[in-house]
Amino acid sequence: MDPTKEVSIEVVRILDSLAVLSADLKCADDIPDEELVLPAHKTRIACAALDQAVAALKQILQISVEAGGGPVPVVVANRLDGEGSDKGCAVT
Repeated sequence: MDPTKEVSIEVVRILDSLAVLSADLKCADDIPDEELVLPAHKTRIACAALDQAVAALKQILQISVEAGGGPVPVVVANRLDGEGSDKGCAVT
């Protein structure tokens, strides 16, 4: 498949995931910040949307490498592998 088309598909996935996240995190404006509690199901949906967006971004980097864009810098690769960052969302 053409790299430009592949990247476009992944960008659409990211936009879809972020749109879902934005919609799920919309809250009533009349609730004060200190009283706002996000229900667990909305948190899980938001985490899934973020996970999908991250997966799509990783795929874009892979497409770039395969299309001759050169290797992903080590610092980026380490972050993608989870070094020094949270690995996914946790809802307790």
